[in-house]
Amino acid sequence: MGPPRRALVVLLLVAAPLAWAEPSMQTPSLSLAIIVHPSNPVDNLTFSELRRIFMLDTQTWPQGRKITVVLREKGQPERAEAIRMICGLTEGDYDKHILFRTFQGSVNIGPRSIQSAAAMQRFVYSAPGAIGSVAADQLETTVKVLRIDGVLPGDPRYPLRRPSRGPADERP
Repeated sequence: MGPPRRALVVLLLVAAPLAWAEPSMQTPSLSLAIIVHPSNPVDNLTFSELRRIFMLDTQTWPQGRKITVVLREKGQPERAEAIRMICGLTEGDYDKHILFRTFQGSVNIGPRSIQSAAAMQRFVYSAPGAIGSVAADQLETTVKVLRIDGVLPGDPRYPLRRPSRGPADERP
């Protein structure tokens, strides 16, 4: 058995027990928290309202302030996942939708792009009309988390969750 094959066998022997890990060893579900400025009077959005905001169909908050949608930079996995979970689109289809809306004249500027979760939260904190998303486990206390359909991240009924996956399901 040569070195590459031996490495594969060793890898399988080490990884195989993880495939049968107890449920308690599985990673928790990952939720996407929707964040706004603390002064934003909105506390809850329906999933449909959230989708309309991120699709730029709704462009103002109920009190009349302009909404600024904030997403991670193009090509970032967090951006693609947020677009998929909220809008039900691929990143490419979302970009085409925004381009079409801009061409129609119904949108002046598309979503703002941000480099990191920390920068996302700093931007949302500094822009009272902004709305963005971060992984719930990366939340800071400077921003307000919105309820979606009446529930917060961590609730099993929360609509913006990725199902739990065991360690054997993780992809490199």
